[in-house]
Amino acid sequence: MKKIVVCLMLTLALCVLTQPQIRRSLWQAVRTGLEEAAQGSEAAPTATQEPDFSHLLGTRPANDTMNVTLYFRYRQTELLGAQSMALDITRDQTVARSIVEELVAGPDTLHGQLTALFPKGTQVLSVTGEGTTAFVTLSRAFLGAPDGAPQDWEDLESWQEEAALRRRLAVQSLVLSLTEGGRYQRVQLMIAQTDDDAPERVPLYCFDREQTNPSVVLGACSRDEAVLLTPQRAMALILEGWQARDWAQVYQLLTPESGGQLLTLSDFEAQMRRADVSLLDYTISQGTVSLDGRTATVVLDASLRSTTGGDAQIVRESVALVRSADNWAMTPSTLESLVIRD
Repeated sequence: MKKIVVCLMLTLALCVLTQPQIRRSLWQAVRTGLEEAAQGSEAAPTATQEPDFSHLLGTRPANDTMNVTLYFRYRQTELLGAQSMALDITRDQTVARSIVEELVAGPDTLHGQLTALFPKGTQVLSVTGEGTTAFVTLSRAFLGAPDGAPQDWEDLESWQEEAALRRRLAVQSLVLSLTEGGRYQRVQLMIAQTDDDAPERVPLYCFDREQTNPSVVLGACSRDEAVLLTPQRAMALILEGWQARDWAQVYQLLTPESGGQLLTLSDFEAQMRRADVSLLDYTISQGTVSLDGRTATVVLDASLRSTTGGDAQIVRESVALVRSADNWAMTPSTLESLVIRD
């Protein structure tokens, strides 16, 4: 590098007696050479630079983000729907704790079909990992009154069942969210009054009302995908609603056509009553998801009966579903193609 600079300087000196225009050009070349040399020196790696292993420690630097999938209750069903999120990870904040705090806070307003599972007042006391198991400690408010319950909810059988269901779904929302991508394999839920109290395991009767032995507690839970809103289960909810003529349930799983809008619920119900087509029986396949994850296809066999057109059969028909706000839904035109047969 020094030889190059010396040569350039000598060349400039020899040109001092030549034309001013040439002197200016050579001087510009020298300056450019010096700047490039300086930049190359700064870009060279130093021996003191070390790789960043923060991702292996469960932490991220300040102002970093991470894409995660959170699971919440899908409407009033016994299933969990998804919400994707770009999670802001603050300094020294573990990814696992950030996920749990978002689950306790509930879904965002863009996912109106999802509902919160943790009672208001529930606090995240600690989230730690030991090997492949995540230990989550919540405040005792988790076992309190479900949101929306009346004051005498503990005396009402229906609300006792609802509370147990929400707790079961809440545990699986923790497990599914924390095991997504193999982050952990199991989740152990614990309860404590405050940070200063020793965490305790939760009696199983809080989740299963058939359990009466208080010494039987909830163990570490592994991933259970039976509660996920898959394409097959979304299709089943639509068909169950159709078969029961519960058009409000069907309507909840409809999404507008591209660039269009849905009818109001009352107009949709009137439309389905005019069609007056009964779904007698059906079978559906597990379904497959497209490579881009935006659409899915299930195979349907069904028997229909119309008051005006008689009976009809749907035989091995491919039915499309689409992702709407991260969850599976059907467009009105697809539903119409099933109800109105040629």
